[in-house]
Amino acid sequence: MDAYLKNIKEWALVTQAARRFKTADRSVVVGPGDDAAVIRGPKGFYGLLTADMLVEFVHFKKGEDLKKVGYKAVAVSVSDIAAMGGQPRFALVSVGLPRKDPARRAQALFAGLGQCARRYGVSIIGGDMNRSDRLVIDVFMMGEVEKKNLVLRSGAKDGDVILVSGPLGGSQASGRHLAFVPRVEEARFLVKHSKVHAMMDLSDGLSMDLSRLCEASRLGAVISEEDIPRNPGVKTIAAALGDGEDYELLFTLAPKEARRLAISCGRPSSPFRFYPVGRMTDTFRGVRIRGRDGFLKKLPPPKFKHF
Repeated sequence: MDAYLKNIKEWALVTQAARRFKTADRSVVVGPGDDAAVIRGPKGFYGLLTADMLVEFVHFKKGEDLKKVGYKAVAVSVSDIAAMGGQPRFALVSVGLPRKDPARRAQALFAGLGQCARRYGVSIIGGDMNRSDRLVIDVFMMGEVEKKNLVLRSGAKDGDVILVSGPLGGSQASGRHLAFVPRVEEARFLVKHSKVHAMMDLSDGLSMDLSRLCEASRLGAVISEEDIPRNPGVKTIAAALGDGEDYELLFTLAPKEARRLAISCGRPSSPFRFYPVGRMTDTFRGVRIRGRDGFLKKLPPPKFKHF
């Protein structure tokens, strides 16, 4: 890795890109910085555009099941579209293949790509293939969302309840990082039945991603250690907050809406469960965690960094 990149945070690079590539094109509603870019679409709709790259040794290990890697390559982009309140539609897939046994690798990847695409109604309509020193898969995806249902990271309000769509932590240790379920159904339920102020998916862990939501909304957040839901086997709060690759939804609702959602999803017939973990605040910026002793603490440093 280039020594320069080792000393740069991913978010700083994203911010630089957003400034450099800012466009005056009126068809662009939201540019870089959210889970997906937003463009004007047919009457009553916005188009959603996102791209995700998976790199061997970074997002998956050498020797891991390539069918599962292919599934994940599509699933991470599906998750981005869901985080905006939308539905995925089309994808372009580009693959860099090492010299050794390219045909077998490609067939395994294609099986996983197709499995995920069919599951979420995505049509893979093209792409590119080339030789690479390590395996690389890049997915560009287009989705759509009704204008009234679009949700950004930047809409959180002071006093909002912060919620997540499932338990956190232990994704890589359990293998869920290659077999997670993008929360499309949950996101569509939320935007149709609740007034969601802000939403994103949890790719890099609650600690890092909530910080991003706070920055976008120009607010702070207080979360409660005892309210953070953990996956089985996740023993520490640091792991629940920082392991990453949970791909659950992180979203905020006004307190009245949160209570209504709790009543609705508390019924035995409800297929969904959502977990309140804290509140947004305008008294400071950034994220604090309230420990079991009642005191506010600094968050544990996130485990995963792109650079």
